[in-house]
Amino acid sequence: MARRGFGDEVWWLARDGKLDALQRAAELLGGHDDLAYEAHRARAFALAVEGRGDDALAELNEGWTEEWPVPAAYAVDVARVRFLAGDHAAALGALELAARSAETLDGELPELVRLCVARSPALWTRGLRVALAGGPPGTRARAAARVVRTRLAGR
Repeated sequence: MARRGFGDEVWWLARDGKLDALQRAAELLGGHDDLAYEAHRARAFALAVEGRGDDALAELNEGWTEEWPVPAAYAVDVARVRFLAGDHAAALGALELAARSAETLDGELPELVRLCVARSPALWTRGLRVALAGGPPGTRARAAARVVRTRLAGR
């Protein structure tokens, strides 16, 4: 899924808990109409890092338009918000939706499944189902293997 703006960079800042950088990114991106969703996304990630999951989802939704992002990319962003807010079961639910609706799996999707399982090992069977939900057979097999390795490492 092609992204506009600074999609992965904003996600990396969020994963690292860099609230100041996320807020600055939102300010910078907010000044450009074609990057409005990315500004909402940065603010949503910051809210999720602060543990304000519902507010984060509302912020993310506010930026969604008919033009961008496509539904599968939006579902991945919802999963990222849920993950950052600590709701790993809901994150996996959104990832399953994304995996079933995307033509190809985003490179970050299998890693996010793995991170959910690493943080909540009891969800490993659900993570395995998500890993096997979409994409070419080789991608599904690699994603499933990552989930199993993560679960075995967590024992």
